[in-house]
Amino acid sequence: MIVAIMGHIRNWLLPVLLAVVQLSVWPGLTLLRGEAVAAPQLAVGLAVTASAVAVLGVRRRFPVAATLTIEAVTVAEFVVPDEALLAAVVAGVVALYRVAVLRPTGTAVLVASVLTGSAVLRSLQRYDSPVDIGGEALVSLAIYAATVGAGHGRRQWLAGRRAAERELARAEAVRGTAATTERHRLARELHDVSAHHLTSVVVTADAARRLGDRRPELTAEALRLAAEGGRETVAALHRLVTVMRSSAADEESPLEERVAELAAGFERLGQRVSLDLAPGPAGLTGQVAEAAFGIVREALTNALRYAPGAAVRVVVRDGDGALDLLVEDDGAAQAAARAPEARQGLGSGRGTAGMRDRAAGLGGTLEAGPRRDAPGWSVRARLPHPSAAVRHRPALPSASWADTATVLAVAALPVVAVLIERPAATAAACLPAVLHALPLLWRRRAPWTVLLLVSASAWIPPVALAYGLLPSDVAWSLAVAGACAECVALHAVAAFAGPAAHTWPAILATAGGAALTAVALDVFGGGTLEAEAGGGGEGLPFLVFFALFLTVFLALPMAGVWGSGVFVRRRRERVTRREDSALTAAVWSAVVEAYEERQRIAAELRQAVLRHADDVVVHAERGDLDGAAEQARAGLAAMRELLAVLRRTQPSTKPEEVSSSQPEQIRRSA
Repeated sequence: MIVAIMGHIRNWLLPVLLAVVQLSVWPGLTLLRGEAVAAPQLAVGLAVTASAVAVLGVRRRFPVAATLTIEAVTVAEFVVPDEALLAAVVAGVVALYRVAVLRPTGTAVLVASVLTGSAVLRSLQRYDSPVDIGGEALVSLAIYAATVGAGHGRRQWLAGRRAAERELARAEAVRGTAATTERHRLARELHDVSAHHLTSVVVTADAARRLGDRRPELTAEALRLAAEGGRETVAALHRLVTVMRSSAADEESPLEERVAELAAGFERLGQRVSLDLAPGPAGLTGQVAEAAFGIVREALTNALRYAPGAAVRVVVRDGDGALDLLVEDDGAAQAAARAPEARQGLGSGRGTAGMRDRAAGLGGTLEAGPRRDAPGWSVRARLPHPSAAVRHRPALPSASWADTATVLAVAALPVVAVLIERPAATAAACLPAVLHALPLLWRRRAPWTVLLLVSASAWIPPVALAYGLLPSDVAWSLAVAGACAECVALHAVAAFAGPAAHTWPAILATAGGAALTAVALDVFGGGTLEAEAGGGGEGLPFLVFFALFLTVFLALPMAGVWGSGVFVRRRRERVTRREDSALTAAVWSAVVEAYEERQRIAAELRQAVLRHADDVVVHAERGDLDGAAEQARAGLAAMRELLAVLRRTQPSTKPEEVSSSQPEQIRRSA
């Protein structure tokens, strides 16, 4: 309720303020001066103000309709004085800004074009001079272009915030299911790597006891199989516990460090692992690194399961805009040939699907299968690299709508100034104005370079004046009105070039450049400075002194422009830092919860199942078949209990589904 009330207040605050200002200026100020206001004019003016203010209140819901409606009521300029349309004009600009924020860029440009055309048509009705008509068109173009550019920039900012919110929501969802997902994965692994062996021990022992009188050799065979099954169970569970021992901080470590630690763990289990990581991806972190690590871990686990002792090669390379990953072994084919049932008896087939899901989640691909050139198995993955866009950025990047609109607005101002001062020189002023503003297209990507180019192009009017290409008044108009370009470039340096401690010299550089340009214009135009200096070399100290004085004077407003850029930068960094902190906290919580779940399950494995599996081996080596079978049953019972706990904690899993998911053979043998 409070939020809704505050939203209504914010929405109507500006229209109310505009109405108050309008009534204070006209008719309030006019009446205070003792000037008469005709009743028809008063009625029309108040109606225009009320209409514009009322329509502006719905600009968030119907921005295009509000803008065009406000523009329609400005036709009252033929009836009322210009002062009576102050609120309507400002309301139209505000509504156009809202169009650029809430609607696609094409829509905003189309609406701005309609407004510009409407302004030109009205000027054709009001003015006879082409100068006045052209000036009206250029002023409208500058205002509306700047408005669309500002609105588009705001639209991009809001889109970035919405994307950050979605990413945070996704991370929160992952965090909420991290432990459940880990339990689900480990439940599959536990069932795959141990239940088959322990069940075989129980089934074989029961068969040996039933047929022992008629076939006494089965007892010895059952003891041998019990010892082998127990050892395989112990080895499989030790492998799983080793995989689960990765620390919670691993997810934030560089890819090379994580893969090296993982490979060392598998080498301790008898696997021969060689690593070949390129320097680029070696220090990679983030989503791509996490996906690559998960694929390597799953591939090494499969190699250890199906080809124990085989040599495995892990290769990570930077491809064309992607991370290329290869894990291949040289023994999967032989292992499968020696024990065809091993590949069918172990593993659920979900490992390869999980690797494919990891790759597909980043828009990548994965292939797994027998090697074509040699015996063994290979896994090849291609994951889009996060810095690919940066590495393949064109030398001259495309400009955004906001940048283009800014250039149009900045270039139009000097032309308007020249049009007012000397209409005949308007055509000659267009090229210098455009060249001066054009570098601003790339002010976000290369702010220092843009400031340098803008400062250099500011010398076009003085040089043209020196060579007689421009008259003095035109050169001055270009320089003074074109100073807006230097201000925009300085703002960009403060906002995008780095911390304030690194960008403050731009104030002095910009102020000094403007001062030198002004001195050069006065000298080349034969102005007062040249007369005061007296000409010749003896006047140089005076010119230097005046340039320094003017630099200090201009540094004050330039510092304000720079400060606004610093404010924008700090606000942007504060917002993004808050979003990054929230995202990092959510991701880290998911990592910690998954890690803690792995540690808890590993501890339960060591306390329950592994102890019984070791006892199976001990009893089998002693020749105690009944004891081995009893320990196998106890291990199966502990395994079943652990699996039930893991599956029961999943919200979507029902108790009857848990019991039905247990293999019938395990339930009978236990």
